[in-house]
Amino acid sequence: MKTPTSAGGGQRVAMLGARTLGGALGSGRNSLNALRLVFAAAVIVSHSWWLGGYGPEPSLYGIKLGTAGVMGFFAISGYLITVSAERSDTVLEYAAARLTRIYPALAIAALTVAFVAAPVGALLTHGTYDLRGALAFLGAALTLSIGVMDTPAIGTSLWGNNDGVDWNGPLWTLAWEGLCYVVVAAIVFLLRRIPGSRRGTATAIFMAFAACTGAVLGKLLAGGFGPNRTEFVLPLLAIFMAGSLLATQRHRIRVGAVPSLLAALAVWGALTTGYGTALAPLPFAYLILSIGTVGSASTVGSRYDISYGIYVYGWPIQQLLAAAHVPAHVPVLGFAALALAAAWPLGFLSCAAVEQPTQRIRRAVMSRPTVPIVNPPFG
Repeated sequence: MKTPTSAGGGQRVAMLGARTLGGALGSGRNSLNALRLVFAAAVIVSHSWWLGGYGPEPSLYGIKLGTAGVMGFFAISGYLITVSAERSDTVLEYAAARLTRIYPALAIAALTVAFVAAPVGALLTHGTYDLRGALAFLGAALTLSIGVMDTPAIGTSLWGNNDGVDWNGPLWTLAWEGLCYVVVAAIVFLLRRIPGSRRGTATAIFMAFAACTGAVLGKLLAGGFGPNRTEFVLPLLAIFMAGSLLATQRHRIRVGAVPSLLAALAVWGALTTGYGTALAPLPFAYLILSIGTVGSASTVGSRYDISYGIYVYGWPIQQLLAAAHVPAHVPVLGFAALALAAAWPLGFLSCAAVEQPTQRIRRAVMSRPTVPIVNPPFG
């Protein structure tokens, strides 16, 4: 039977844990799903300028809204993926969780673009649909090679659109997020074989983070990043590893209004120097995760996390809207709102009919009862 003193001590320990990053995010009452939904919407809004032909997109210190959204995704994924790796008993368990979370929904989205959206686009634009192009697109999507090569065109099915080639631009980030999954797995599972390697894992992830930020700084000093989207891979890797680094220290790092404000000031200060992509990853990742500890939006996405579906279907929907000449009749934010409204049900279907059933099958096949990881990442 607990004495009043021991009970009070337990309460103090619990309160102390709740004030740490790990305690707050692991409580089940966090807003990470809500944040990912915001980031997915931000990507669609950002792409509206380009896909709708509305002219140059506004930016802040050279960072566009969609870029900031993808950065937020990578910060959250870095944290959650590292926690997932540490909680997984085997590489197979970890790999199965990651593949079934990402790949089936990606495959359905790629098939939908190749054999539904592209033929409809060809009809709307009076272009041509090319089966070989559709198969090339499908192969590139399924092998995650869009991130390292130009997206294959599907005939001239986007003829007349501002972007007349790319049917699903955001898929390029998945290749690099997958690479981050492999890096984290290599660090965690290889060092697990070494006795007393817990600190070694944190050190190795810190070294990976330092290497990424150093490479970003070197790129900036050499003249900066070019217009090609793959030029911006290094900053995303740095932010992912920043989230991963925070995960290794999650039971030591405190969260609260004051440290969050300091992190926001650090991000702003880094951006004003012109070297923000090299200096801001760690405070940015902390800021995103600390916002995620707020429980006021914890019910958003708790049952159906539609952010991944919105992310992979948003661009094709916008291309179809552009093919239907919608941008000629609505302002840019109206175009974005229509795309979001159309992506919402597809995101729900992706979650309810593909992502969740696949996860249930994985758990049944692996036949190992586990404590579910809060906010399973997608990328």
